[in-house]
Amino acid sequence: MKTRLIGMRTIKTALVVVLAYIVSSFLNDELSFSMIYAAVLCVETSVVSSVKIGYNRALGTVIGGVIGLTLTYVPIYGGIAMALGVIVTILFCNLLDIKKATGIAITLVIIIIIGSTDVAPAYYAMQRTFDTVVGIIIATIVNLLIYPPDQMRRVKEGFSQYKELAIQVVGDVILYGMIDGLEALGKSLDDVKDRFNALNKELSILRKYDKEEYEYYQHLLEFAEKVFIYAEAISLSEPTVRMTKDNHQRLFKVLSLEILTEDFVTPQDSTREDLIYNYNLAKLIAALDKIQRTKVFVHE
Repeated sequence: MKTRLIGMRTIKTALVVVLAYIVSSFLNDELSFSMIYAAVLCVETSVVSSVKIGYNRALGTVIGGVIGLTLTYVPIYGGIAMALGVIVTILFCNLLDIKKATGIAITLVIIIIIGSTDVAPAYYAMQRTFDTVVGIIIATIVNLLIYPPDQMRRVKEGFSQYKELAIQVVGDVILYGMIDGLEALGKSLDDVKDRFNALNKELSILRKYDKEEYEYYQHLLEFAEKVFIYAEAISLSEPTVRMTKDNHQRLFKVLSLEILTEDFVTPQDSTREDLIYNYNLAKLIAALDKIQRTKVFVHE
């Protein structure tokens, strides 16, 4: 699958920089680094995460502003004040479970402590806090209104990539006993899960996706997990295990994978290892068959 050189998130990030630059020019006598920096940090791949992270970072900004302002009145060396501010800010952000806001809160603390010598500390802290919140708002609005991320499309793309990789990896495991691809398959499955979780969060709030299509991919995710589980189980089988004729025929049908052998085993002649192997193989084939069947949804 081809990857675009410049993705939509990159374009939106560039756009929020331009908007933050323009807004900062109108609101301040000089350009505000904190506004532009905050805008860049808050461009997310999900509409819901953009709003949530924007809120958390706004809260972190207020925390950073208060801590930075407080430390400007403490008569200690600037470097020590910054170090103390960093420690206190991290503690507060961890306590409030807004760890992703820690970076922007710390940045604001440092900006306030460094820049508070020429103007009144309270005014400077309020100005920088305001600029940072405005930057967060700009990024959130852009992410909401301009080509918002399509989580369903991301899920479809993730499943397509997983399906292609699963066919290749399963073939390697069964034909050659090669297990190197299982790690990549596991990572691909984790990626699909992450995309589906993002869709799940967005569905509960925006409700813009078709429920039937959502449930279909939720069902497919279960079979994708089974493919990985049974492929791992197959990889642990002894090299001497034999396949049933039924599984052989189903493999060819599902994967177009021809295994040249006449040494088939029947349930009556199977060893314990043969039975376990063919049970896992049957489950694997069934799961592969499910994820290969693509259902087309027509949206009005």
